[in-house]
Amino acid sequence: MREEVLIIGGGVAGLSAAIQAIEAGLCPVILEKNRFVGGRVRSFWSKDILETLDNGQHVLSAAYNETIKLLTKVNSIYKISFQKNLEISFVENPLKRYHFRSSPLPAPFHFFSPLIFHKKSLKINFSEIINFIWKNLWLNEKVLRKMTIAEWLKGCGQSQNIQNLIWKPMCFSILNATIEEGSAYLMKNAIFQSFLRSKKKAPLGFPDDRLGKIFGDPASKHILQAGGQIHPLNTVKKFIEEKNSIKSVITDKNVFTPKWIISTVPPFALHDILLKNPLSKLNYLVDILPKFNYNPIISINIFVNKPLNEVFPISIISSPLQWIFPHPNNSHQNKAYGYTIVMSAAHEWINKSKEELLDMARMELKRVLQVDLNVSHRLIKYKIIKEKRATIAQTPEVLNLQISTITPLENLFLAGDWIYTGLPATIEGAIRSGRLAIRAIQKSRS
Repeated sequence: MREEVLIIGGGVAGLSAAIQAIEAGLCPVILEKNRFVGGRVRSFWSKDILETLDNGQHVLSAAYNETIKLLTKVNSIYKISFQKNLEISFVENPLKRYHFRSSPLPAPFHFFSPLIFHKKSLKINFSEIINFIWKNLWLNEKVLRKMTIAEWLKGCGQSQNIQNLIWKPMCFSILNATIEEGSAYLMKNAIFQSFLRSKKKAPLGFPDDRLGKIFGDPASKHILQAGGQIHPLNTVKKFIEEKNSIKSVITDKNVFTPKWIISTVPPFALHDILLKNPLSKLNYLVDILPKFNYNPIISINIFVNKPLNEVFPISIISSPLQWIFPHPNNSHQNKAYGYTIVMSAAHEWINKSKEELLDMARMELKRVLQVDLNVSHRLIKYKIIKEKRATIAQTPEVLNLQISTITPLENLFLAGDWIYTGLPATIEGAIRSGRLAIRAIQKSRS
């Protein structure tokens, strides 16, 4: 009989841990407090607008090796369309726009040569690009870990023009942070891994279906077919400790006595459990977990009567709006075309009303793209989704807070995009964390 590993939380990290557990010869048992698994990569039916929506926009990178492997295992990778070349439309206003397309040159010149070719119109100096490449070859990692992205870019001789055009949009999309607060260490690692190391890894991947059909549904099917279990609507209430391990986990519905336990819930959720259930060997977590701060993301979903005549994705420069993506399978059903407008690190806007957010979006779309939601592209319906704690605030300080998957309790391990994986708090980081937790269990078994 296979040993059971109890996985607290059915988000991406939990699903990853369960799939890895199956390959390790373990029986995964997922506890999820909601009706659904998937966490932030879930889909839901919106009764007010009669549409299935994603909880937020997610874009993959061809460099997301962990994610690609997982989606291949659950047979849904075909629902991601990857670009042949990295392409992004950067738009500041109707007269100032630039369509970036990576070149066939070897890395990293596949990324920088288009900027060099258009350096006059973009007001970018050739020396900025040379400085960026050269100085990062010799940058001390210990120094980088203490720097914000703004400090790092200044040290690399990057002007405001190239920061506004390239680095700020990337910072919002990768770290959900501003360059003034974001970690240079995490940003540099992500940029070099995804965009600069290999031209084959630079393209982006976009969902062709709703996220629930790509992550949660096929992963659940894979887990259940392999003999695993998924228990929705089960909230962990208490740990029962025995010697140097956790003997049982009590939820509001059941009692579980697994061999191994992996907590994949975010810091604030784990802190709540430990506060109600003090465990002396986990006091360090009680001290650390409240120190994590969070950044919000706002997704404005609009449905208009005709398609936007643009090449996607669109990065909007110098605006509260940052990215625009078409909905998957964006057909003309009911004569409505759907788009998601993303606002990352949206502290200034998170408490605004939906009417205020829509008014701002109307003005910005008209100013930047000449899209009038009253006239040229009549707004049929909309839905605004706010995630106040979408990700941890990925600052230099957070690197000192991130902890290992291993805990002082012999059978308790941690996973989630907030533990130390060497990656930002992305889908890729969450999936890697699940693999690291199972690897740690395997080492304990041997």
